[in-house]
Amino acid sequence: SAFPMKHIVLASVLASVATPLLAQELSKPQPVPFENTIPDPVDQPYPGTIRIDVDATDSVQGIFRVKETIPVAKAGPMTLLFPKWLPGAHSPRGEIEKLAGLVIRAGGKRIAWTRDTVDVFAFHIDVPEGAKQLDIDLQFLSATKPDQGRVVVTPNMMSVQFNSMSLYPAGYFTRQIPVALTVKYPEGWTAVSGLPAKRSGSTYTYDRTNYEVLVDSPAVAGRYYREWALTPKVDLNMWAENQEE
Repeated sequence: SAFPMKHIVLASVLASVATPLLAQELSKPQPVPFENTIPDPVDQPYPGTIRIDVDATDSVQGIFRVKETIPVAKAGPMTLLFPKWLPGAHSPRGEIEKLAGLVIRAGGKRIAWTRDTVDVFAFHIDVPEGAKQLDIDLQFLSATKPDQGRVVVTPNMMSVQFNSMSLYPAGYFTRQIPVALTVKYPEGWTAVSGLPAKRSGSTYTYDRTNYEVLVDSPAVAGRYYREWALTPKVDLNMWAENQEE
């Protein structure tokens, strides 16, 4: 050999030491440029009224099934948001982990959506040419045990929080996004919300409002309901889990 054995052994030792050090150096994380792919909101009216139809009849599994229609004015990139910051909350507490079954269509054809790589509350789509509206199906899987989060559904009562069962278009102040809402509750139940509504059987059609007010206007519904007038303008609404004997 052209090299003495001791030189080969020394070179092997140096290589074994240098390789981990080099790997450690190369594996150090490096910052990458942040590209905001979500449009900033502007204070201008959204071109059209969003329709949200909620099926809240499953009081056993606690699954809310939603059909939502969002008008669109042009083709191209669009971002839909799941509400993150909620009234009365001091952190981003929207229960995005309970959103399921999200399917978006336009003209009867399914549109692929992509989760934002930074903000998990944002979904990116490409609106096809000629589309007039997005037809959205989604589900909200409410907690059934306390270790899953706040339990909002029992066999005889429920708290319906509309921020948990809708998406809204990015790029607009929520107060500028008109919304029309209907909810079908279990048969025989009574629902009350800060939003006025007309009732037909178990279906409530709420007055047209905006998305900001909608998120701040949950409904409470139940099988066993009583109401007391406290003043000419104030009522006390109460529900019970069990019927009085």
